[in-house]
Amino acid sequence: MNTAKLAIIQTTRTGDIIQTLQAVRQYRAENPNVSVSLIARKQFAKGIEFLTETVFDKIFYIETKELFAQRSFSQAHNQLKELINEINNENFDYVANFSFNKSSSYLSSLIKSKNKLGLYRNNQAQIGINDSWSQYIYSNVMNHNNSSFSLVDIYKYTLGVQGTHILDSSNDDESTRTADIVVHPFASNKKKRWGANKWSELIFKLMKDCPGHTVHIVGTVSENDEANRIVNSPAISKYRNRIKLHTNGESIADCYKLLMRAKLFIGHDSMVSHLASETLTPSIVLSLGSVRPQETTPYQANVINIVPKNSCFPCNISDSCELLPCHNSIGHQVVAVIAKGILNKIDINTSYLKENLTPFHLGNINIYKTSFTDLVGLELNQITENYLTDKEVFREFYKVIWQYYLRNIDVETKLPEITANTATTLYNYIAGSNYLYELYNFGVKYSNNIVKSLEETPIPLDKVQENINKLGEI
Repeated sequence: MNTAKLAIIQTTRTGDIIQTLQAVRQYRAENPNVSVSLIARKQFAKGIEFLTETVFDKIFYIETKELFAQRSFSQAHNQLKELINEINNENFDYVANFSFNKSSSYLSSLIKSKNKLGLYRNNQAQIGINDSWSQYIYSNVMNHNNSSFSLVDIYKYTLGVQGTHILDSSNDDESTRTADIVVHPFASNKKKRWGANKWSELIFKLMKDCPGHTVHIVGTVSENDEANRIVNSPAISKYRNRIKLHTNGESIADCYKLLMRAKLFIGHDSMVSHLASETLTPSIVLSLGSVRPQETTPYQANVINIVPKNSCFPCNISDSCELLPCHNSIGHQVVAVIAKGILNKIDINTSYLKENLTPFHLGNINIYKTSFTDLVGLELNQITENYLTDKEVFREFYKVIWQYYLRNIDVETKLPEITANTATTLYNYIAGSNYLYELYNFGVKYSNNIVKSLEETPIPLDKVQENINKLGEI
């Protein structure tokens, strides 16, 4: 019996590749006879080869810098053609494109395979999407902020994974971990990143409240100057000997080893936070700017995600913002109190927050704690006692609807606790919902009329056309 072959295209950043391999790992557990290869950009995937090689049978690297560095277009074209030929020599049965950008859609179309998942191009260079979950991503996740699902779970749904592989730090062997706190105070753009002063204040509070612990700041060489600004703050000068910098060229593998023995990770939604989920390190994540917590929270149980309640959050990447109001919503005291609780083995729940923080600290934020369910996968559970906004109510509603529509699964959820203003806003949607339901019923009626007409002999073409016209009006 021949082994089926699947190619996964993930040409975006390192964090996305880690989320992809987490989905593929579960897919392989359920489909051990399928050979899976990864097609990724070298600059993002090479550094985590120690992880990807444990999941994928083969990895094809695309290096765009090498292509653009060629002396002529023909040389670049020939080099790309050689790579495509090498990929096509594998004779893949399935290709799944998880990148959803223009270049990856053309790449998918160049790979010979009859079965395509995700974005691709047809013979007329038009966008094609065959599977339902990829259509959901393209129509909802790409253009809106109301997605209810982790990207890892969406990738799993796309591949047809049935179960949930729970990553839970509570089952971790504590004897292998030292009294280290790993901090990653950086992100891919300014809107996602707290300022240096905020991180200095947090580290001072951690050093003061958690004696005996060492803070390790991880980052790239390009982030070394900012790391030095953080640790050279006069406020934390007395604790300088307990702060270690790892921003002088250490590899991602070195960061992975550091996280393996750390008792806590604190950072932004980034590649390092996803790396921490791979090492089952207890984590506190700060979601700022354009981050969508429901989609990109690290795929691990008991992760604490602190999210601002600003009406403009999350913003679009293209939006300009000089004041960064969401950054001021999260105080360093909140992060420090939660960190101290985790280090002391205290369950972070609503009671703990109310006992150790004031409404002043909690008024502008939502705090979520992750868990897994067998049906859905990763879920974010709010542990702050805040009323849901209309956006959050709709997000819960969409979770129920999309799971039923795309997976035929009934998801149980509690009735939301809302304010009178939110109730008024939601009430205004009732008339539109009723109208939409009526249109749906008319659509069913006219479609049934068409089917019945086509069964008659001879076919009454005038009736068929009349019902087609009515469907067009709907």
